[in-house]
Amino acid sequence: MDWLFKIGKVWREYRWSRARQHKVVNVPWKGWDDTKRIGILFNASFDRLDLEVLREVVHVLKQEHKSVTLCGWTGQMRPKNVIYNGRQLIFVDDFTWQGVPESGNALEFMQTEFDVIVTLNRGARTPLDELASKTLAGMRVTAEGEEDFYDFCMRSKSKDYSVYFQDLKEWLRKINPSL
Repeated sequence: MDWLFKIGKVWREYRWSRARQHKVVNVPWKGWDDTKRIGILFNASFDRLDLEVLREVVHVLKQEHKSVTLCGWTGQMRPKNVIYNGRQLIFVDDFTWQGVPESGNALEFMQTEFDVIVTLNRGARTPLDELASKTLAGMRVTAEGEEDFYDFCMRSKSKDYSVYFQDLKEWLRKINPSL
């Protein structure tokens, strides 16, 4: 079946590049203080240390009684002979050859309703925008690129994710809840 994924690469990437044109369905924004579920999408293939740094951010957010789901795009097939028990990475074979989430962490992420989704990295060849557009959320935030379907774009001044999330919390506190 690996050959099918290789043939479908062009189709998947084409579908993912069109995700910026999607219409999204928002749930009511509760405000930062009432936020319980946070989804973080990132490209784990850029820097392998990002996952460890983001786990520290998750630990800090959990101390504030927030439930955080990390979802990092690897850009690779799931290793065949390795038992994978982590819940933070998504692989090419989590998607059909057409680019639709089919299984694994990608499908689980998309089926979860979040109060906030934060997309740290964007790219036409990654499914991160596709997942952010198809997942129900009260607020969608991106750290780079245009707003497109995102509600809020906050670019990072530094590469330090802990500083980014501290600044983001302050900005999200200023946004009034939906009525």
